Amino acid sequence: MKYVNFCLVTILSLVLTSGSVKNVVPSIGYYPGEMIPDIVLTDLKGSTNNLSDYKGKKVVVNFWATYDAPSRANNVQLYHYLRSHHADISFLSVAFDENVHVAERTFVLDNLNTTSQFCEVKGTNSEIYHDFKLNRGFRNYLIDENGVIQAMNVSTDDLEFIL
Repeated sequence: MKYVNFCLVTILSLVLTSGSVKNVVPSIGYYPGEMIPDIVLTDLKGSTNNLSDYKGKKVVVNFWATYDAPSRANNVQLYHYLRSHHADISFLSVAFDENVHVAERTFVLDNLNTTSQFCEVKGTNSEIYHDFKLNRGFRNYLIDENGVIQAMNVSTDDLEFIL
């Protein structure tokens, strides 16, 4: 009888805990091999561009913020590297700063061409910020001509190897 009770308790506990097991890996944004979603980018003047406008070109999309020193430094390095070594690749920089003037001043200080610089004035409340799960860290994406993510979190050394 003890054996039957033990088996029943074991089976019951397995049944109850099986409902809490998650089969899906928790998402932290988008990954290589996936299509990047079409996002709307807003420049400093308030004009919008769609990421899909760059289809047919290789693109690096970099998400960063002026208050995050490592992401800012990475933005500057990627911008200048691509400009001098791979001018055929479009570089889109998306800053998550609620104050456009701070972002604009940072672009000037970092010697960045403002035509490829965008600003999400909703900051951490931005839809893009949430869709890409950037609360877990800013990142960048290398996207091919068809809109497929080739790599993420690339450095200038990675780009030299990949390209």
